[in-house]
Amino acid sequence: MITKRSRYAGCILYRDSSEEFIGFRSPIDKIERPDDRFHKVLAGDRIDLLAFRYLGDAKLWWVICDYNDIAFPLVIEEGRVLRIPSVEHVMMRVLTY
Repeated sequence: MITKRSRYAGCILYRDSSEEFIGFRSPIDKIERPDDRFHKVLAGDRIDLLAFRYLGDAKLWWVICDYNDIAFPLVIEEGRVLRIPSVEHVMMRVLTY
């Protein structure tokens, strides 16, 4: 049960075809696209810096996390391959919802 003092009190309960979840936005479409790019994580890589490099804005770190099912973005395994959507897809599809 979510009380008025809960950190989830201001969240919206979303429903999709498979589940219910609490959040501030609905999940993004993660279907693979031909213009997706891939990045192999190196030592010292950070999600916010990758977002700046590939998407032009460090504040879009959450897009990379959503696309790769990363729940804890402060630690990403070295050697993992991340799928990164194109800037055009993010601007036209993800940020307009």
